[in-house]
Parts: sequence; C-alpha cells; structure tokens
Amino acid sequence: MSDFQNNNSVAVAARTTANRDAVTLDSYYRWVAEGKVFEAGQSLQSTGLDSQAETALTPDDVKASFALVAPSSSSKIIVPILFKVMFEGDGGAAPDSWLIFTRSSGAMGVSLAVTGTDVNAKNCLYATNPTKAAPQASIVKGVATTFLVTVSALDTANDCVLYHMALMADASCTTAGLGITAKGLYQEYNFIKEGFPRYMTSGAAMIYYVSAASSDAVFHPYIQWAELDPADVL
Repeated sequence: MSDFQNNNSVAVAARTTANRDAVTLDSYYRWVAEGKVFEAGQSLQSTGLDSQAETALTPDDVKASFALVAPSSSSKIIVPILFKVMFEGDGGAAPDSWLIFTRSSGAMGVSLAVTGTDVNAKNCLYATNPTKAAPQASIVKGVATTFLVTVSALDTANDCVLYHMALMADASCTTAGLGITAKGLYQEYNFIKEGFPRYMTSGAAMIYYVSAASSDAVFHPYIQWAELDPADVL
C-alpha cells in the first residue's frame, strides 16, 4: 500500500492520532484525500447531449454517446466510481441505452481509437494541498463517437461485457404516473456501492450508448473515477 501524507505533504506510514493510534479510512475517502479522484460533467447552463436518432439501434463501433477510456501509455489504473445520466428529453420514442466494459487494448489486440469532444474534468479534492496532477483518463462525449472495434469482434473475442441495458417506456420524461417528472429521469451506476469495482488499464473503456427513434433524446452525463498507481491496490 502506498504511503499516506500528513498535513505537510510528508509521506508517513499511516495517519495517526495524538496517541499514535493508526487512523484507517475507507479506500474511497483516502483516494479523495490524496487527490486521486476526479469528476466530469456539464455546467449548470450547458446544453444537453444528443443521443443517436435511429430505429432499432443496436450498439456498434460508431454510435457510442459517452466513454471513459484508460490511458494506453500509462501504468495508471482507472477505477469507475459513479456514472449518472440525466435525461432532459426522450426524443421521438423511448430512449434505449446500453453500458459496456471492454478489456485493455493489449488484451484485445487492437486500440479503441476514440474521436469526439473531451469533457472538462475536475479533481474531487477542492483544496490547494496536496498538489494535484491532471487526470490521465479520457472522458469523451458526442454523437457518433468512433471506437475502432466492431461489436462483432468484441462479442466473438469476449472482449466486452454488457453491464446494463435499459429499455425505457415511451415519453418517460413527460408522462404522469411513471414516478418521474419532466427533466427527472435518470440512470445511476454506483459501482463501488454495488460492490462491483473494475480496474481499467491500457486502453480499456467504459462505453455508454443511448438511442431514440426518429429524433434525438437529450441527456446530461456525470461521471466520477479514481486514478491509482499499482502500489495503491497491492
């Protein structure tokens, strides 16, 4: 396990009380305190992202809407913590969505060459000390974000796993009696709370697909993840 830092940013074996009793923290809170947890999303006045507008869309290599991608040339371990998608409008018909995880590019034998618009990320430690490095993972948004791996290749090589599929009722954002109100439909994936953390390295990705027939659904994403060194998880 990596060293802790005291209030003067000096590495120590562990945090201790005045009586030198070790202070233990949940891993998540320790990662935040060490400046290793990041978040990304949109600002208060940002326009929502458009989904794909197609009938009977199935996930493929060119129609992903959002992704978290581990750096391909770094030893950093990317741990997805929380992913939330908030729908503002459900488009021409019920928006359907899929969330998948892929193996590393080395394990697949091909890189996920991603094109799209990067999302601004912030460190979850809103303080000046300790000094915080910029995130190395890529957060990418955009209609027709390109992943140069076909879904058939992923399926046959067992290179991805479908984590969640949501087939929502039509007019979910506006129809009364569905337990939601306008701009109140959201999907939330709390991976650590669910007990299903994943360590993503070397180009591995979490990919989110969403589509609605005839016209775009509109959504706002939020994501939180940790970037760890190998010593942090040993």
